[in-house]
Amino acid sequence: MDFSNIIERIITLNHAWKLARDEFGAKHSITESLRLQKSSWQATLLRDFPKVCFLHKDDENVDGEPLLSVRLVKPTSINGFMRHDAEHMPERIAKELFHATELESLIR
Repeated sequence: MDFSNIIERIITLNHAWKLARDEFGAKHSITESLRLQKSSWQATLLRDFPKVCFLHKDDENVDGEPLLSVRLVKPTSINGFMRHDAEHMPERIAKELFHATELESLIR
């Protein structure tokens, strides 16, 4: 699978997760499953395509928990829109998915 397909999947899952969260709540099993799927694909993108993407701390999110943005090295066209990122990942989830040294190497 090429990286643009993975990014498209991440974006789709993120939209579905937000809809499920609004409809069923953040703790509903469907909502949590969609969030985990999105995070899993983000981890796959970061591990399998390290020259295409990296993690960046999102300092703009002051209201919620610390977030990491999955940034693209070069903007990529996904469904006709130029994307600079592949959505956000809560820092606590990144700490669950990556070993500490791996996570440190992914953050720029």
